[in-house]
Amino acid sequence: MGRTLLAGIIAAIAFAVSFSSAAAEDLVRLSRSSALIGEHIDMTVQVTAPAGATVELTPGTPSWLGVELVSIASVTRVGQANGDLWVIQARVAAFVPGAIPFAPSVAIITGAEARSLVLPPVNLKVVETLAPDAALELTPLAPPVGIEGAQSPWLIPGIVAGVAAGLSLLAALSWVSVRAIGRRLRRVTPGWSAPEVPRTLEGAEQLLHSDPVGAYRLMSSVVKTELARRYGVRATALTTNELRRKLETGGERWEARLVGGLLEECDSVIYAGYRPAAERREADLTMAREIVEVSN
Repeated sequence: MGRTLLAGIIAAIAFAVSFSSAAAEDLVRLSRSSALIGEHIDMTVQVTAPAGATVELTPGTPSWLGVELVSIASVTRVGQANGDLWVIQARVAAFVPGAIPFAPSVAIITGAEARSLVLPPVNLKVVETLAPDAALELTPLAPPVGIEGAQSPWLIPGIVAGVAAGLSLLAALSWVSVRAIGRRLRRVTPGWSAPEVPRTLEGAEQLLHSDPVGAYRLMSSVVKTELARRYGVRATALTTNELRRKLETGGERWEARLVGGLLEECDSVIYAGYRPAAERREADLTMAREIVEVSN
């Protein structure tokens, strides 16, 4: 009986140690190993980072192999002796058919520095929704079928009269609205104007905590303008992903990752209603300064 109890305790301790070691490894788990094209599947990402660092998914990089990030359900950080364990629950969808070694990448951000990490790949089989011998053209519609009855002779005149009445009403409402707005503008007290903020990173710093949307819009504009001057690309006319691919094609892979991460943060604040914490705003402003001030 004593030997059996001792053996059970030793086995439990060995299991706990092995589980702790496995939990500290960087890994990716998918809820299923196969999915249809565009079908949503759950993904769990586990990354160990230095204490105080931030871990973020970086979709769109080559290692994702046509798998797109749909949404992030939760992000959990657990402090450990050798750093912080980050567990990210997300949902993804694949759009490239066949068996692919899907290896998502993450960015580990420490202060103003960012390091890219490609996680161990997992096998994912993406199944096409069409059969191999399915026709790739649309089936023609059935020809129209006549019905009994005749069109009323008053239908066309009624439609014309209704459109004319609607246009007249719209014109009258527009005229009344313009007059009301003009009277309101004339009643506004003259001599006051909002303080102007310089279109620079210093201006972004002034708005960083009072107007985050304006601050991140300035950061995005200044960084894109500097990249357009430095590399001769139409940065202001490109989306974040297009600009990142343009820089990677030109051999600026590291700067492409930094710029892509910052501009994605700017897009989230400007268009998605995301409001980062004060420390994160300061870190983003510092990264924008480093991108702008780096030597050519």
